Amino acid sequence: MGERYLHAPVADHLKKLRQMVFLTGPRQVGKTTLAKSLLPKTLPGVNYFNWDVAEHRKTLLTRIFSGKENLREGNRKIVVFDEIHKYPRWKNALKGLFDQYEPEDAHWIVTGSALLNVYRRGQDSLLGRHFTYHLAPFSVAELAGVAGTNVPTLDALLNIEFSRAGRENYKAFESLLKFGGFPEPLFKGEESFLLRWRSTRLDRLINQDLAATESLKNLPLVENLMFLLPERVGSPLSLNGLREDLEVHFATVKHWMELLERVFYGFFIRPYSKKTGRLLKKEPKWYLWDWTEIENPGSRFENLVAMHLQKYVNYLNQLGRGALSLYYVRDKEKQEVDFLLCDGRKPRLLIECKVARAEASKALFHFAGLLGVKDVIQISQEGCDARFYDKDGVRVRVLDAASFLKELV
Repeated sequence: MGERYLHAPVADHLKKLRQMVFLTGPRQVGKTTLAKSLLPKTLPGVNYFNWDVAEHRKTLLTRIFSGKENLREGNRKIVVFDEIHKYPRWKNALKGLFDQYEPEDAHWIVTGSALLNVYRRGQDSLLGRHFTYHLAPFSVAELAGVAGTNVPTLDALLNIEFSRAGRENYKAFESLLKFGGFPEPLFKGEESFLLRWRSTRLDRLINQDLAATESLKNLPLVENLMFLLPERVGSPLSLNGLREDLEVHFATVKHWMELLERVFYGFFIRPYSKKTGRLLKKEPKWYLWDWTEIENPGSRFENLVAMHLQKYVNYLNQLGRGALSLYYVRDKEKQEVDFLLCDGRKPRLLIECKVARAEASKALFHFAGLLGVKDVIQISQEGCDARFYDKDGVRVRVLDAASFLKELV
């Protein structure tokens, strides 16, 4: 396995910018491995501190946070604080250190999953003192070894002449579809290991991440909610339906879904709306960071594409190369297109997913005309040659999924 797609951008950040690096993402996606790869040499207790290690915890509390030990001394050009969010006063501690050392820049990486994401919205004390990078699971481009090297802007992406994916790219796509994008099960490539790994990950997510986020009295019910969600991927998510299944209040289900998003169990893609009365304005869709939980082939494929697109949006936005947002579109007649990429809220690219080879979806032509979108793509899970369908001044490109996803990040 080579360098992750965020290695070069974060390394460049550490050389040029004064802000701390906040590295977030799902549990077991590779944050600690990436952080350590950015150190000249990993020296535990010197330039690498893990809050879960008692000795590191003692050093941080008695020497580093108290100011008795200088963070500029020795092999500390870059310092990693791993799982530091488990310290109740971590924000104040980092703020104090940053303000003390900031004149010479703070080349620090702070890693975490749930709590970094939970608290970042309300931590005005750290405003202007950090930039956040979201590490996502592996993608086709990463497995092909091209992710992070020359990621196209949205304008450049729309001008690519796509061709049928090569054997290696299609093999990478099939591997991701089967084993997911998390490093350990993906590279192990064994279904029995995937099942054991997934069970352990979900147990830790529930009993550690969720339990640490809030004092939840009904963790078994939250676990039941998580069992219900994979079968609802790809469809507008009815919180009222979940409320009825779980026999709890609507506000409770809404709160639990927000928590599951914050601990990176999954993510929402919301419906796009504008000044037209026929577009659906309410229910979002829900997708999982680990799509191997999904049994339905069409939903699993759509989830894999959703992750690729969300990863692409996050990457360009975090590096200041775009102002992208991702939606789906659906009207009151239940016509729907899976994804809509916007730039500055302006609709730019419609994308529909199909498991089998098929002619261009009628909904693509409908919404392209309604929203004024010139670039329209339908991607197929099955390999196929690129072709075009034209109707009412709209041109739809039909491609195989592997060739399209390889051009992202």
